[in-house]
Amino acid sequence: MFKISDSAFKWGMALAAVSVGLLPIALRAKDALPIKIEKPESFKGVSQVVIGQFTVAFFTKKVDYDGGGFLAASAQGKAIGHLSGLSSADFQKTTDSVYADFTKQLASHGITVVDPAGMIANQYYAKVKHEAQGESVDVILKKQDHADAVAYWPTQLGRNDNALLQMRLMDMNAGRTYTAQYDYARTAKVPVLNVVYFVDFAKPAKSSGGGLFQSIKVSAGLALSQFGTQMALVDTSGKMAKISLVVPIEEGGDFAHITDVTSGLTKVARVASVLGGAFGGFGGGGRTGMSERFDYAVTDPKAYGEKSVAAATKATDLFLRQMESLR
Repeated sequence: MFKISDSAFKWGMALAAVSVGLLPIALRAKDALPIKIEKPESFKGVSQVVIGQFTVAFFTKKVDYDGGGFLAASAQGKAIGHLSGLSSADFQKTTDSVYADFTKQLASHGITVVDPAGMIANQYYAKVKHEAQGESVDVILKKQDHADAVAYWPTQLGRNDNALLQMRLMDMNAGRTYTAQYDYARTAKVPVLNVVYFVDFAKPAKSSGGGLFQSIKVSAGLALSQFGTQMALVDTSGKMAKISLVVPIEEGGDFAHITDVTSGLTKVARVASVLGGAFGGFGGGGRTGMSERFDYAVTDPKAYGEKSVAAATKATDLFLRQMESLR
């Protein structure tokens, strides 16, 4: 994972102008910003917003594949990680803290949060169904990797509109929400801001060795994931502009104890499959990679929450500084 340091933040801000064409400098690949900007012109002149959506989604299960390939010495390994030791109250407390920091930073950048009553009164908003706390979310990572998450909205906001969860683009409710935000932003001339943060708990798994000697190494690593973390603005013309994270923001330090919880039956089946591939028995044939399950037990919920808030605070700072440069 990429860890954004203070120097990287300063360097990113210095390069922000380049991304919008203000400096005649050609960037090399290694100079790429840790964010991606879409429709930067929509942020110009923004001094007030209505908060449409604010969601913090916490990974609770993560499936990582590693190794394998045409010329690989071993088959592809698979690690399935489950997060445990946290309650709904823990997730809610963290979400509330992230939102409180977000609104504080908005104010420090001179952006006023407008009362949402006008948006809620919009004729299209009446069709929007709000989701309960802890709703399940499917997250597409890279290649075959994927994750399950639980989504929370801040108590202070009082509702979750869920317009921006990427994995629900075909959701009619998301479409209704966007329609309401689009109509409100155009008629009231107040932009609508939507924010989603995804909190990861594991670094990418690594597979090594082959056959019976194949192993999978896993490690805990709290980070704000680049897969889905973004801030989107519906501007007063109805266009959707986005600032998205493209590298994870990692917070170091221990917060979980990892235990291999792969069942004995699964391990025996794997040995049989490997031997079958080597000797033609057990109905084998092709190579079958290792598949292991791990429990990431959070030993210190307070530390988990603090690290989540710290990572989100960095992302908020990164997003709002970029937004300010575009204003």
